[in-house]
Amino acid sequence: MGFSLQSFEYEKIKILFSKFPNLLNEDFEARMKKAIGVLHFDYLWGACKEAEKILPKCKQDNLFDLIMKLYTKKRKTHQANFLLLHCFENALRSTLCVKIANLYNTSNNDSWFKAINSNSNGLNNILKLFNKRKKHLGGKEAQNSWEVFDCFYLVDLEDIISFHWGEFAPIFKNEKRYKGQDLPSYGTKDHLLTKLSQIRKARNEIFHNKPTKIKFRKDLEILLLRLEYNLEDAIEIGDIKESIDLRYNYKDVG
Repeated sequence: MGFSLQSFEYEKIKILFSKFPNLLNEDFEARMKKAIGVLHFDYLWGACKEAEKILPKCKQDNLFDLIMKLYTKKRKTHQANFLLLHCFENALRSTLCVKIANLYNTSNNDSWFKAINSNSNGLNNILKLFNKRKKHLGGKEAQNSWEVFDCFYLVDLEDIISFHWGEFAPIFKNEKRYKGQDLPSYGTKDHLLTKLSQIRKARNEIFHNKPTKIKFRKDLEILLLRLEYNLEDAIEIGDIKESIDLRYNYKDVG
């Protein structure tokens, strides 16, 4: 018989719970190997390690259900982080898009990105970024500022802020209150870019389905409030099941 990754990983789990042999029955093995084949293993392994610490403190009859409960908790945290980062990236992208379009459009037409030679170093820097990223348009020409900014990576948005710190500084460094609450400021460009870089690194880990140890939520909330973004409204999305139409029956058929 050839190599089986599911069996290989299951042996690690089996060793982890070796003090609880009564819970390692055939049903657990079958369900665990199936889970290994379809779930994110880092989160699954993390749930197993958490379960191993819980077991001596509280009696459990079904080890698999306990692990799945802990796995679901980790998945919810991952999905919450994904939502927060998605909100932040959209807010930052749109804010920069509006500011740059208003800064460089010299007529009633949205066409600043069509400039070839400009006397503005800031504009030239953005155009260089765009020329590097416009392959994402699939050979088409950008029709508006939104399509231009949709091509940029998060690191590009950091560069645009750096190029145009004079224009964007008031958003991040000026005194600001939200409903009677003083918001912390980002007094220098380096301070802000350091925080944005941390958020980007967390974003890359989470968007690639990896756990992250980077603490980013506090700064993300502050930055969103400074961008006039109501995060409380944004996360009130209700039950996501309402937006997913399953076509098959998932209940046992009697």
